[in-house]
Amino acid sequence: MKIKSPIAGGCLLCLFLTVIKTEAKSPVATSAPIDNPGMTVMVDAAGVQARGYQFINCCQKPTPWQAQWIWLSGEATERGWFRKEITLDTMPNNIPAWMSADMKYRLWINGKLVSRGPADIGRDYAGGSTHRWFYDYRDLTPFFHKGRNVIAAEVFRKGPGGVSRGQPAFLFEAQADKLTIKSDATWRDIPSNVGMANWQASEFNDGPWSAAIAVQNIWEPLVASEIPPLMEARYPATRIEGLSENRVFTKDGSFKVVFDRVLSGFPQVKVRGGKGARVTLKAHGSAAFVLSGGEETLEHPFMTEIVPAFTVELKNVTEPVEILDADAVFTSQPVEYRGTFECSDESLNRIWKVSRWAVQICLQTHHLDSPNHQEPISDPGDYLIEAMVNNYAFAQPWLTRQDVRKFAWLLKDENYHNFHTSYSIGWLQMLMDYYDYTGDKSLVEEMAPYIHELLDTYASWRGKNGLISEAPNYMFMDWVTIGGFGCHHPPAVIGQGYLTAFYYHGLAMASRVAAMMGDTARVTKYAKQRNEIAAAFNRELWVPETGLYRDGKPFQTSVKPGKWLPADKDIETFSPHVNLLAVLYNLAPKNLHAAIVEKVLAEKPLNTQPWFMHWVFQALDHAGLFEQYGTEQMRRWQIVPETQSFREMWKGGDLSHGWCSTPLVQMSARILGVTPAAPGFKTLAIRPSLCDLRWAKGTVPTPNGDVTVAWKRVDEILQLDVTLPAGTEADIILPAKTVHVKSGQYHFNSPCKRAT
Repeated sequence: MKIKSPIAGGCLLCLFLTVIKTEAKSPVATSAPIDNPGMTVMVDAAGVQARGYQFINCCQKPTPWQAQWIWLSGEATERGWFRKEITLDTMPNNIPAWMSADMKYRLWINGKLVSRGPADIGRDYAGGSTHRWFYDYRDLTPFFHKGRNVIAAEVFRKGPGGVSRGQPAFLFEAQADKLTIKSDATWRDIPSNVGMANWQASEFNDGPWSAAIAVQNIWEPLVASEIPPLMEARYPATRIEGLSENRVFTKDGSFKVVFDRVLSGFPQVKVRGGKGARVTLKAHGSAAFVLSGGEETLEHPFMTEIVPAFTVELKNVTEPVEILDADAVFTSQPVEYRGTFECSDESLNRIWKVSRWAVQICLQTHHLDSPNHQEPISDPGDYLIEAMVNNYAFAQPWLTRQDVRKFAWLLKDENYHNFHTSYSIGWLQMLMDYYDYTGDKSLVEEMAPYIHELLDTYASWRGKNGLISEAPNYMFMDWVTIGGFGCHHPPAVIGQGYLTAFYYHGLAMASRVAAMMGDTARVTKYAKQRNEIAAAFNRELWVPETGLYRDGKPFQTSVKPGKWLPADKDIETFSPHVNLLAVLYNLAPKNLHAAIVEKVLAEKPLNTQPWFMHWVFQALDHAGLFEQYGTEQMRRWQIVPETQSFREMWKGGDLSHGWCSTPLVQMSARILGVTPAAPGFKTLAIRPSLCDLRWAKGTVPTPNGDVTVAWKRVDEILQLDVTLPAGTEADIILPAKTVHVKSGQYHFNSPCKRAT
């Protein structure tokens, strides 16, 4: 988006912002460096989406690889440039291509940027997933033409999101009818530190370049990345700070490009002139460029967090530098805003939308806990919340599916001890949520061996007291302090009950998987273990005088203290975490559920951070107390105006954390009341929670189509309207009765309490 219009006095940036802020229903199509076939990306006041885009998983390469991994023939540098010229006598109907790199690449066809990757290299730790490396599939048909074509690639030997095998390289293969286009020693290369403009263009002369060299293949076996290409959109700045009216720098200086919210994307600036000047784009990460003197667009090579601005710094300016343009290329998984929610409390409406955005910017080449951190695939305890938000906001299953598979491989490589020990049960929860919301049984069947090996590992951590007291550690519990200990990694005396409760629930989920596959022996085994765990949990941890469960008993573990396991201390603590999990997973007798929850909530504020609130809300609902306390707890979320996001924790942390977004799930699943009663939403349960609201309405996407719910109180009558898509049926759970219906439109009146 140009900063100044060529029209006298006009400001296209201001005009664009007027358009997107006027009405969220009037989206604006936006250009971006990469235009994926079949994907039209729109920007409006609500955010960025690709409406109607359908991803078809045809990512597996159907034939053996003919391409070779290649690298620079000359000096080793941080990145290299590669080019290949081909001639097409006729234009093929289809040109599928497969590619990868160690570590990152950008690919151009005839001067047009067409792909960034690998979307996911698959190797997150030096010691994990070491036997797999991912490749990307892309449809390159629209970018070739009859006659001469040029393929250009920039390959980075370092980049965020993975661990190199130790040899930088690039791999490319495409099929154009009978012609196989493949990376090999016929490609031209040059180190990218030489400073050339427009080297990707078809007319560029690469005659002086060297021939690339083939390198030994150390990346077998290659595995297809089965996620869609990321969508891109040019996202306009709200203002530019520190830029003069004539937009020209004649000496060193800087300016700031400010946006209306936190973004995930690529900062970019378009400049003219200033040969030899050094321009640095500074966001969460920095990227520096030396100007060639012509007109060029400088783009940060890697996705980064923009919170909510980036800085452009100019140094060594000896010739004038004109700033033509400044914005960001937003990127995320290609999503459509299918889910909606509105209610009589506008603060909750804003929280729902901010929750959606917080997750969207974390849906990248794998789930991120934050675009700031870009941590490797170790955090399914974060991702299970993001995946649930995805279910209710977007219903885009591909990233969840890939991360579930990938984390299973990592677990096995690490002998089923994840860095965050409790998060391995979070992985199993993420898988079962995926199954319930998509109906994809094949993934559960594929994961079954990993599930059973994981639960066997947990069984080996049971101590003499019958609880999980021999675990290597008890992280992650929460960013809170309990008994003087930080509970990122608490001692066994605090972590025993917490991890045991998750294990107990894991046994239930594993038993469900075993039953699906007719494995009656495991069903019997898991039932026996659950009975033993429940008896031990209540015998060892219930304290009648307090009406609560203690977190654990001291000195029950034989595991030696270490960096992630503090030594036990003779203390007795009663965290909300262990008590609410005891209620949620029915370790506590049903007749005690409400009393335990009420006692826990008497502590104000509740000693949990936003992440664990995902389980707090579930426990409230399970105990029949969500209507009383649900909205009160959701109003704890505070939106930071400058970034339009939440903080990672109530009073600190980053401003782009996906795990903060459980309120969206609660509003759609509990206030609207829509949940799957059978996998894939073949049967639904619709049980609205009225809380202290006067009305609510919204849409929940399902594999069969969208479900709409609208309810309002009229005096002491609940008026409920429901639309079910074809092929579904639902139990409508009203305050006075339950009605079973099949697809169609329905209206119900039912007695209810007045809003307070």
